Amino acid sequence: MKRYPIFFGMLFLLISVFACYDENNSFGKNWTDTAFRNIMVDTCTISITSTTIDSVETNGKGISLAGCYTHPLWGTFSAATYLPYTTPNYATDADESVRLDSVVLAMGYSSYSIGDTTQPLRFHIHRLLERVIANENNYIYNNASFRYDPTPLASYTFVPNSREESRIEIRLPDEFGLDMLERLHTRDGSVEGDNFQDYFKGLVIVPDESCQSVLSFAVNDTSSVIVLRYGIENQDDSHIECTITPDTDTQFYHIEQDRSGTLLADFPSKNIEVGSSELDNRGLLFGGIGWYSTLSFPHLNNILQLGKQVSIESAYLKIYPEPGTWTEYNPLPDSLYLYIVDENNVVTDAVTDYLGEEVQHATLMKDPSIVGNNYYYFDITTFMQEELGAFGMYKHSLRLVFNDESYTQSLQNLTFKDQTEEKSVNLQLTFKVYESY
Repeated sequence: MKRYPIFFGMLFLLISVFACYDENNSFGKNWTDTAFRNIMVDTCTISITSTTIDSVETNGKGISLAGCYTHPLWGTFSAATYLPYTTPNYATDADESVRLDSVVLAMGYSSYSIGDTTQPLRFHIHRLLERVIANENNYIYNNASFRYDPTPLASYTFVPNSREESRIEIRLPDEFGLDMLERLHTRDGSVEGDNFQDYFKGLVIVPDESCQSVLSFAVNDTSSVIVLRYGIENQDDSHIECTITPDTDTQFYHIEQDRSGTLLADFPSKNIEVGSSELDNRGLLFGGIGWYSTLSFPHLNNILQLGKQVSIESAYLKIYPEPGTWTEYNPLPDSLYLYIVDENNVVTDAVTDYLGEEVQHATLMKDPSIVGNNYYYFDITTFMQEELGAFGMYKHSLRLVFNDESYTQSLQNLTFKDQTEEKSVNLQLTFKVYESY
């Protein structure tokens, strides 16, 4: 008796299910006679889409970013900082005669940098020509810009790693300082109250094209300040400082990306979704410009065909950063996060810890001996259990992101390959198949 139709029917069923697991994996080892069997697979199909949001809010973060950095895959990024200032408190008696000693822009280092900080950085300091104004929600975004004088007030070159000091001081022109000192000293109406922001709208720190790194600087009452140093005439030992502090609500940084010659060159700069196949089989996260990735599992329900009842016992997600996309000057992020999104890409929940109380974060597991063995690890068991059997509008995906601080205060990034390579993104799925109820 010929049994070819039955044989080919079973073969088709197995092929469709193996879209979610590999026949070379050991499975079915723990058989019970007629009750159930446990199966572990690590080839469940994961679909990856990378998305960039419209804009990133960068005002009022308490830091500034300035410099340039070139990523090996994603182009060159430049950051320019806008610094409006508040009306200073000037206390020297107007009857005194004063002399200017110097005027400087004093900037204290913050903790973040990206790029080769052993190479010289050159900044150009420009004077703003229009006031910085936030939108109706008091936000200013990374793509915002305001007019400034194309001729810089000053330029400054330094090597970040060669300095022992915790801050830099950039000398500004005496003419600039003399005019401001005279107006303040004579209580000129142009520098009183809100008029000061019309007289002096602020500064812009623009990186030179030769820069190979981006630095962060603190923005507060002691950093990113303008310091007028002056004395009383005929008093040689008189040394007075008037500190003009930045407006911490409206200071922000502008970020540009030159994507020419990259895989992103032909795409719009914002509001796009790109499948991994269009990025040479990659997923992408990038702070400062707002890239994140979405992971979906289109063939998960195929395992339901293996028995009368199927239940997921565990699901562990691993994400391997692509070697060559990070270095000591562009280190891997410490943590990643997963959020649950619906069919409209709207966040509905977060992947939480085992207690279900806090958003779960995957820390970087490092292998110092083999570069390609670094990975991030998530337990997504509960999510996969709830997804099994879901169809259509009830299906969900996972959004892979940094925390808010990384998106709004850095150029932190992560590049990973899809399942076309061994060390990429991987789901280890263990499920139980019941042969009878």
